[in-house]
Amino acid sequence: MIGRSREILERFPAHFEAARPGKVLGEVVDALAQDLDMLAARLAAVRRAHRLGEADEISDLLLIGAMHGISEGELELLFMRFARAGALAAKLHDAADPARDAAAEALLALWSLSASPPRLPSYAPAVSGGGAPDLNAARKRLLDSVSVATRYRELTGALRKRIAGICRVHAGGNGTVQAVMEGAANALDLDMDAVISSVDRFWHAALVHDRLRLTHPVPKLDKAGNPTSGEVPARFDVEDEIVALEENPIQRITTDSIGRSHTDRWSITRRGFDRALTQIRITGIGDRTIGPMVVDCDEGRGFGYAGSVPHGKTLIFTEEGRAQLDGADVTASAYAWEGGCFADTDRISKNDFTFDGVGRDPKKRPATFVTTTPADALDREAVYPHGDVTLPVPGMPVGVTRFAFFIQEGHFNDTEVRLAVPRSSAAFFDASVFAPPPPPTRQPSAEVAFSWLENRPFSARLLIPARFRNLTDDVEGTEVRRRVSIAVERFRPLGIELTVDFIDHRWVLGQGQMQDGQGADVIEKLRAAMVLWEAPA
Repeated sequence: MIGRSREILERFPAHFEAARPGKVLGEVVDALAQDLDMLAARLAAVRRAHRLGEADEISDLLLIGAMHGISEGELELLFMRFARAGALAAKLHDAADPARDAAAEALLALWSLSASPPRLPSYAPAVSGGGAPDLNAARKRLLDSVSVATRYRELTGALRKRIAGICRVHAGGNGTVQAVMEGAANALDLDMDAVISSVDRFWHAALVHDRLRLTHPVPKLDKAGNPTSGEVPARFDVEDEIVALEENPIQRITTDSIGRSHTDRWSITRRGFDRALTQIRITGIGDRTIGPMVVDCDEGRGFGYAGSVPHGKTLIFTEEGRAQLDGADVTASAYAWEGGCFADTDRISKNDFTFDGVGRDPKKRPATFVTTTPADALDREAVYPHGDVTLPVPGMPVGVTRFAFFIQEGHFNDTEVRLAVPRSSAAFFDASVFAPPPPPTRQPSAEVAFSWLENRPFSARLLIPARFRNLTDDVEGTEVRRRVSIAVERFRPLGIELTVDFIDHRWVLGQGQMQDGQGADVIEKLRAAMVLWEAPA
């Protein structure tokens, strides 16, 4: 007789002796009670299925998430990680000895482990006398540990935390740096510490720690801490990782390379936050790119090259104050000048220079005599190449900037050739104009483009630990980045473009900061460029 039958029979009057063995009443109640037991178990399962902390099935957890608008796609990274662990475990199981160690490290890379490779020996049985570890036995023990870490109960537990984390971030408010970063950490099954921001408020970073843990066997200890016979599973210590957000990330803007003729004038409209250092890129056309010079009419600055730019080759005035021709440094043949210049009488601008003196409009800048780098750059007797100097750095403010382009254009007669010398130390009120504009039929003398780094407005870049590339065979981690984007879309501020990338500590020219990455500041650890790129084949 089952327990529930006995409880029912005890409710009858005592003189019925309902619970006495052998009575038909007891057999009838026993048969009915079995259905009640099953019904009660099913009712209890239904109640658990409606509670996030108690639901036993993935389908129930997905339905609970759906009540909060959480789609399965937002949770896909968790399923990808468990599926990837199963696939890599199968590869390790089948790997021959030469490939065994690499397969083990690929599997272990799915977890954030503070232990440094090789980590397969951590699973090897203890060997007396200091002998070599049995790595085949270690492989079996590692596979057993991975099997425990990826069982169904662990998956449902991680799924509960993921759904609860999404709801918690929503309760705290969306559209903030904190919400986006915490949402990304939760999407990757990471617990996040406090967010630290840089002084300029463009960078935000936080330490994160893996929720999913992996165990390895360690010797069992007695109460005094001494090793005894047997082993017990112990969790690996997790490594400190970083999730970061860069507001208005730096991007390189490059204008179209457009053919320009001698005395061409044009304008460039630039958006951004402040003045940006600029590259000037001049590409030669035919044999016509002789002594090119680009003038910033608004700042009163010019950059020139005392030589020819061959066809298809590019002369670059860099942000470091150097000139490069097809990759070779030609600064010794380049020059720059600064001073008053005049743009175009047909298109008056508030940035035009004006002659100083009584009655000068105080809103306009007074023209000054030209100074050059090097000092004699515009003299007839100037010698190129000159001594090595650093040129002033080109720049471009926010808004509209007017430019002009010139080359050395010769006019010859039959008797004498004379170099024209600019008057850089005198000014004339009248007839002080540039060369006449080019006719429509004139061929361009060079292609001119500008390039600069600036903060991209209305955008942010989310940075996640590089180990999540291991979730797929794609070294770029395209699918992982896409899934993270889907998961944080609900927290993204309206109107902000959000991209996802992996943290990369490789040094990048113009961006890398050579640091040891050991400072207490999480921003310093994030931006430390400690790894050199592999040499090309």
